[in-house]
Amino acid sequence: MNRLKSIFVSAYALLVLLIAAASIVVLVRDGVDLTWLGALVTVLPFIGLFLRAVTSRHLTRTSHKLPVLTALTTLGGVLAAYGFWSSGMQSLVGITAAATGVMGFFLFDFWYSSFGRRVNDKLTVGRMLPDFGAVDVDGSPVHASDLRGRPVLFMFYRGNWCPFCMAQVREITARYRELHARGVEVILVSPQPTELTERVARIYEVPVRFWVDRDLAAARTLDIAQDYGVPAGAAARKYGTHTVLPTVVIVDAQGRILFTDQTDNYRVRPDPEIFLRALANHGL
Repeated sequence: MNRLKSIFVSAYALLVLLIAAASIVVLVRDGVDLTWLGALVTVLPFIGLFLRAVTSRHLTRTSHKLPVLTALTTLGGVLAAYGFWSSGMQSLVGITAAATGVMGFFLFDFWYSSFGRRVNDKLTVGRMLPDFGAVDVDGSPVHASDLRGRPVLFMFYRGNWCPFCMAQVREITARYRELHARGVEVILVSPQPTELTERVARIYEVPVRFWVDRDLAAARTLDIAQDYGVPAGAAARKYGTHTVLPTVVIVDAQGRILFTDQTDNYRVRPDPEIFLRALANHGL
């Protein structure tokens, strides 16, 4: 199923661009055409969601479902259907583009975005965090147990290719001083190659530590690996095929788990305020 999702999201993103481009060309060339106008509307919600995630300085938070964007996509489909009917059913390509836009968005919202995760007993609050190993950006071996003696926030993110992950990295680094003032070490862990992680580390001039989870050894130790989770297009750009489920774990100085967030939807990520409240609740 994950392999099918990997292919779907890359194909859908490409189709969105093609539908948008074709719609604009037809509308500029021929004037108002309700079928093609509707087709354009069906892909605008996804384009807007992606652009906000990429360009916003803060994480673009969404709910598990996207009712407003779903309604807008549906409206585009209805507009295209009306235009197709009122024109004597002349624009078969336009109505096909609109139907593809609607179907693609529904699959993205209700199927692709959901991980369908179960409760992970290894990350239960109150338990000791299983020790795991990784390497830092210099290639030196590191272990979670090396950090005993201070509380630690571990954030596992998928990679540079995921706009929601990168937005979450920006949020965490922006709150670094508040976390540091509470004595919390911040470790950001990704399975992407070291050189790609180094690019991220150079962007943020705060002493957050970046670890590389080679071969998903740490993720598999914690049961948060996602096989075939990298989109097919991104997989061709050195990101590999498998990735990690976005996860945040906070442990105390002894390595006992104080807080976890294991989202079951890749668009839904916790606000850093939640981390700060969890720390405050434990006297940190």
